[in-house]
Amino acid sequence: MYTQIVTFQETPEQIDAGIAHVLDDVIPALDQAPGLTGIWLADRAAGKRLSIMVWESEAAASAAMAEVQKRLAASTHTRPTPTSVEKFEVYAMVGVARAAAVVKRLICAIETGDFSAARALVHDDFEFSGAVPQPIGPESWLGVHRALYGAMPDLRFNATNFTDDGHTVRFTVALTMHHTGTLTLPALGVAHLKPTNKAIALPSESATVVVRDGKVASWSNVTPTDGGLGRILAEAGHR
Repeated sequence: MYTQIVTFQETPEQIDAGIAHVLDDVIPALDQAPGLTGIWLADRAAGKRLSIMVWESEAAASAAMAEVQKRLAASTHTRPTPTSVEKFEVYAMVGVARAAAVVKRLICAIETGDFSAARALVHDDFEFSGAVPQPIGPESWLGVHRALYGAMPDLRFNATNFTDDGHTVRFTVALTMHHTGTLTLPALGVAHLKPTNKAIALPSESATVVVRDGKVASWSNVTPTDGGLGRILAEAGHR
């Protein structure tokens, strides 16, 4: 985890233009970015603006900033030139672990294959429910995602429309992936499904996640009948 602080020293007119640029180009691109906690500040009297972004990982930052670049390519704003760009190690944080931020960190960890970090973000009594006959615990849930990541390393949740009341987070996911590796899920009787190189896109699902003491306590999905893990296995050739 690290923080990037970008400083701008500007005239009043430049500050207004810089704020417009951030609100129109940067925030929409980063609003749903997993692995990011950000704040943008202005001191008009001092002619100074700050962009402060706390990133879970370099991978999260690279993916998110690629989305910013796409938006900038079509922007009508002039991109301001920073006075300085600084990078700091984060060694402690308080008061910033909003529930949605915890969920986004978990999603980011799974999407980047960092399952040790993912496990650290879920409680030992975590339960997943929805597209399963009965609730499953953290090892089983993460085990499924570890297997999917091994066979489909571009697995993405494509999570959007977050709402957060401080402990319950609701949002939408629509998983996408390419089956480029061998998929094995022994617990489900799935052995060595060879790569099909197929692009797999699941229909949207509604997710409700409860966060307790900075970790995920439960995750529940409302999954369409043509979605979920069954759809992934069928697309990957399981019969």
